[in-house]
Amino acid sequence: MIRLACAVLAMLGCGAARAGGLAVPPHEAVYHATVKMIPVRATVTLEEQGPDVVLYQARIEPRGWAGFLSKELTESSLLSVDDDGKLQPISYRKLDAIGGRNSDIRFDAADGEMLVKYKDRESRVPWEHTTYDLLSLRLVLSNDLARDRLADCYTIVDDKGQVEEVDVRVTGRQPLATPEGELDTVRIEYVERDNDRLYRLWLAPALDGALVRLEQFEDGKLRGQLTLVEYRRTGR
Repeated sequence: MIRLACAVLAMLGCGAARAGGLAVPPHEAVYHATVKMIPVRATVTLEEQGPDVVLYQARIEPRGWAGFLSKELTESSLLSVDDDGKLQPISYRKLDAIGGRNSDIRFDAADGEMLVKYKDRESRVPWEHTTYDLLSLRLVLSNDLARDRLADCYTIVDDKGQVEEVDVRVTGRQPLATPEGELDTVRIEYVERDNDRLYRLWLAPALDGALVRLEQFEDGKLRGQLTLVEYRRTGR
């Protein structure tokens, strides 16, 4: 599976951040994409789950001629938000009916470790609070960019429990035509240090920093891409 759901949904200069708590509003974004040459529909949602807790989810399902497959991949990250708007992961879960690669990660702040379940294997991995699962990293970057505290390096753990560093950099601005109209976008690149994977993203500051377009490269070759088709705020 192309790691579409692991792309960075980041934000830059999207207006004034909230005085406290999360800077990114609850929302739903829908994308058309390709995964291993299969057309898919990707839906990403952010929901408030109570005081200082949010749920970030991604759902990928075949569309068009591949709709008969009737299978989908879902990812869910539960995170806490402190008074300064900083995020800390609580749990991550992936249900993969397409490739059968289910995963579950529990972040234990008290013991400083992650309990990782991948397929039928279970392991415990040392954890620092600045290490995020691949899904929650998107939201962390969005929040950090909105609050002007984006770092150039983050640490991630994949669904198998492997930890690595990733580099993020802003590479320019570009207007793009979208179903939401023409949007001025910020182009950034996201690189996994230990793998030859490059993600190139176009983000719209005027649309809450929503991801408008993404291209994923492996070994210098384009392996997947997605395009925004719908965006809306939800909640209050």
